[in-house]
Order: sequence, then structure tokens, then C-alpha cells
Amino acid sequence: MRFNLKLYLETIQYTFFKSEGTPGRLSPKRLLIVLFIFIFYPFWQLSLRAAYMMDNLFYPDHQDQEVKEPVFIVGNFRSGTTFLHRLMNKDDRSTSFTSWELYLAPSVIGRFFYRWLMKINYGIGNPAQRIIGIFDRIVAKEAYMHKIGLNEAEEDGQVFFHIWSGYDLLAFFPFPKLVKKYIYYDDLVPAEEKERDMNYYSEIVKKHIYSHGGKRYISKNPSNSPKVRTLHHHFPDAKFINLVRNPLQVIPSSISLYSKHTHTYGDPETDYSLQETVIEFSKHWYLYPDQYLKTLPSNQYIRIHYKDLVSDPKGTIQQIYQRFGFEISPEFNKILQVEAKKAKSYESKHKYSLKKMGLSKERIIREFKFITRQADLDSVD
Repeated sequence: MRFNLKLYLETIQYTFFKSEGTPGRLSPKRLLIVLFIFIFYPFWQLSLRAAYMMDNLFYPDHQDQEVKEPVFIVGNFRSGTTFLHRLMNKDDRSTSFTSWELYLAPSVIGRFFYRWLMKINYGIGNPAQRIIGIFDRIVAKEAYMHKIGLNEAEEDGQVFFHIWSGYDLLAFFPFPKLVKKYIYYDDLVPAEEKERDMNYYSEIVKKHIYSHGGKRYISKNPSNSPKVRTLHHHFPDAKFINLVRNPLQVIPSSISLYSKHTHTYGDPETDYSLQETVIEFSKHWYLYPDQYLKTLPSNQYIRIHYKDLVSDPKGTIQQIYQRFGFEISPEFNKILQVEAKKAKSYESKHKYSLKKMGLSKERIIREFKFITRQADLDSVD
């Protein structure tokens, strides 16, 4: 399980010597945060690697776990991927990483250890629930995307933090040049690095499925959008769902998302500072997944419009399951009926000012006209 030491050292260099004039400038707040990360990270990773070694010793058969027809949900940020991901995870035959599994126990032995602790906890009156509840409430107050909690399904791209790889590093280290190659993963990332990433990812997914009794694996990760060819190469029977939403909603929402990241983990001088980066990766992530995935057999790929998902979640899931040859159980069907009723009352509370972002509706229309035509979206005009 090789660590990307080169990128790690480059991140340190950017953080302490090249941050002036960037959203990651070294203010006192930012300095405290990055010192905590760089001091805590090695100890965190040593504990995880010790657990991986014990997996091979005590649970060697996890290496033979079959990863059958995993489902990868891709698409730009703010395109409804979280909603679809968590909806599909309500099917008890499916499984995804939760936050505690991603950060505390990606290993098999780690999960069994924490589950053992929870059994003891329940036997003495469940004091851990109070601690978890406090943590979840604190996180909920700071959440600016979707609902976050230790037991909530999350983006599995964050497992790459454990080998210091991937585009998700931009959220903590806002230096676009540092991670630019990951925007164009299939084309620009060297073959050796791809192999290292995918070997690690395959191993982690096997551990997860093994720990969950062989259930169908569901992945949601926008930064998987530029690596669909690599994923297909390593998981040839995988199913792919590509979510597409109108750029007039996606672009300002994504810019706002990264603005929240930079303000949470630092002290940038301006409210919005990564607009051009968001526009660059959004263009490629709109186009590239469909260009590659539409060459796959029809039972391995489906493109879904956001407006269809939120207006008719049950019908959308039925469409996906029919395309992939999956069966909807009676229990899951009841859940979908409930979700369909909830969807009718949903209204987004997010409002954005393009002017404050240094953008205009006209520019977004001009830059993203291609996706409106290609994906048959509602006109952005």
C-alpha cells in the first residue's frame, strides 16, 4: 500500500512556502490547522496501517472477497449525487462507507473492534450515544453541503487521504496547481500512480464488502468523474450512473462549496477565490464521463437528469434498477414510496449571488452551452 510521498512533500512546500496570495495563506488560524494536520496525520496513518497488517494476519480471506457489479455514481459536485447515493443505500442489499468507517476503521479488524466496543457500550447504558450525538450536532451546525454524521454514508474518495492522493485534497489545501492533473485523471495521471491508487482502492473496497457480508457496493464520488476509464478497467462489470444538472445551478453552488472549504480550513482574503478552477473541472466532468461511458454495454451505464431524480425519485430508481438488471425488494419499494412523498415538499434553501462571485449568468450560458445541448437539459437561456 504505497504512499504518495512526492505529493505529500509538495503539499508541505506549498503550504508553508508558496501560500502567499492564495486561499491557503498562512494566517494564524490556517497555521494552527495545518500544523495539527501534519502532526496528527502520521500517527493516524500508522494506526491504520497496523490494522491493515492485522487484517492479513487474522482475516486473510478478505483478500479473496469478490467485488461483483459495484455501482459508481459520478457527476459534478452539487448534481444530486448525495441524494441518489443515500437513496440507493436504503436498499438493505447495498452498502457504502459511512464516515466512521472512512476515517476510523477502513480495516476489517478496526470495524470489528469498534462494533465490539459498541456492544459493551450498549451493555452499560449506551453512554457513547450521547458523545456521538454531541459530535453529530456540532458537525451539523458547521455542515454546508449535505447532512453529515458518523453513521451517514459518505464519498469514498476520501479513502485516498490515507495514501495522500486525489482531487479531494483541494478542499484542505487550496492550491489548484498542486492537484490539477487529477482533474484529467485518466489522461494525465501516470500509469504507475493509477495502478497504486486502484490497487489500494480495490483492497479497501474488498475489506468493506467483506465486513458487510458481501453486499452490493455503492460508490458516490464526483472526483471519480475523470477516472471512469480507470475504474472500468479495474472493475470491468461495474455499473455507472452519471448525474447531470443545469450549470446555472451547479457552478455557483460548487463555487460556494469551495468557498466554505477555504473559510473552514483557513482565512482567505476574499469570499470567493476558486471560480476559474471550478469552471475548469466542471467542464471536463460534464463532458468526459459520458464520452467514455456511452461506449459501454447499455446495462452498465445510465445518465440521469437531476430534475427527474428530485421530481420522481421512485421512478428514477426503478429506471436505474431495470437498466442494471437489479431487483427492487418489497421493503425497498415501500421506502421509495415514502421518499417520493418527501420529494414533493422539497425546496432548495441555497441562494447565490453571481455578481459577488465575479460571474454572470451570460458567462455560464456561454461557457456551458455545450452541455445543455449534449445532455438535453432545460435551456440555460
